[in-house]
Amino acid sequence: MARRNLVLAVDVGTTKVSAIVAQVRPDGELAVLGIAATPVVGMRRGLVFEPERVAAAIRDAVNRANSMAGADLNQAAVGVNGDHLGVQVGHAQVVLKHGTVREEDLKAVVQKATPAAADPERQVIQLVRRALAVDGFRGVVDPVGMVARQIEAEVLAVTGLNTAVRNLKRVLSMAGITPVLMVANPKAAADGVLGDDERQLGVVLLDVGGGTTGVVVYRGGELQHLGVVPIGGEAITSDIAVGLGMVATQAERLKLEYAQVGGPPEGGTLEVRTVNGQAVKVVPRGQLEEIVQARVDEWLQYVEAQLRRVDWPTGPAAGVVMTGGGAMLRGLAQFLEQRWGWPVRLGSPYGLAGLSDLSKSPGYAVVVGVAKAKAQEGLFVAEHEGLGERLKKLWVNLFS
Repeated sequence: MARRNLVLAVDVGTTKVSAIVAQVRPDGELAVLGIAATPVVGMRRGLVFEPERVAAAIRDAVNRANSMAGADLNQAAVGVNGDHLGVQVGHAQVVLKHGTVREEDLKAVVQKATPAAADPERQVIQLVRRALAVDGFRGVVDPVGMVARQIEAEVLAVTGLNTAVRNLKRVLSMAGITPVLMVANPKAAADGVLGDDERQLGVVLLDVGGGTTGVVVYRGGELQHLGVVPIGGEAITSDIAVGLGMVATQAERLKLEYAQVGGPPEGGTLEVRTVNGQAVKVVPRGQLEEIVQARVDEWLQYVEAQLRRVDWPTGPAAGVVMTGGGAMLRGLAQFLEQRWGWPVRLGSPYGLAGLSDLSKSPGYAVVVGVAKAKAQEGLFVAEHEGLGERLKKLWVNLFS
């Protein structure tokens, strides 16, 4: 029987753990063989607070994805989330010794450009090549074999707090999972839903998760900005629960079924059970809309502060793409279009075969992007190959 090249990807979110087992086909396409999501308790804004409960959710999601795929994988590419994520930019140039660009020249310039973590309490999670220039000409994608005098690289290093990353690795270990690749969630979400044309024209990606929102900006095919906002869809659920005096599960149901933002106010009333579940009370529907609108307004202040860091005269030509479970809030896309004047669409994972229908929900954008990152890495490692060898090979895969 031919060996299947399989990857396992895991996204430990604030409200759920997602896992995908996919086969990497010869053409590089992913065929989803197993997919699962398990609700999680014990995560706050991407940080681990209750290790045992988080580990149990990871174990359940991975086991179900493995079972569906007929696999038994325990080495995974893992998404890293949280508003502790930051970025540093490094730049370097290398004079070519042989008059043509070789693979080793690309490795050398990327390594030279990689910034060291400025804070000893932080570590580099992922490297992304933001720009490459050959003899001063930017935008070169694959310069190997070109005649040139020098090459330049600009590298974006995504960093995270040591304690946050160690805690994530600890709960993975408790669940029996060995992380072999770490991917920043905002970058993974972009890889899961954005097309090359959108990146070239200029696009904003908002990954609205449970506890945080990833903000990614591309222009001219290059990553211009990556940041994380400390508010997600869970904040709206919490506000509804407090404002209307109900348990979180009922507040989540109200959010999904009745909440909306923007548009004309809807009249009528809603019957909700009080927090102790012993009585029913009637609340005006407008009260629910006021609670939701207030939190969305606060969320937008954070998002717009991120977008102001990008220097662009006319905004993103390809508009805004929203993904993540929080992007499903009714009326949000139309509200943002009216506020910003840019087209806004809901983004779903694409470029998948197999169980693709199951994985096309915006809530799976991150874990699909993580799986794509592992597939692009091109390493289907034999059991005897050590971590050191894998890290050496990663240098040639920084051009996504």
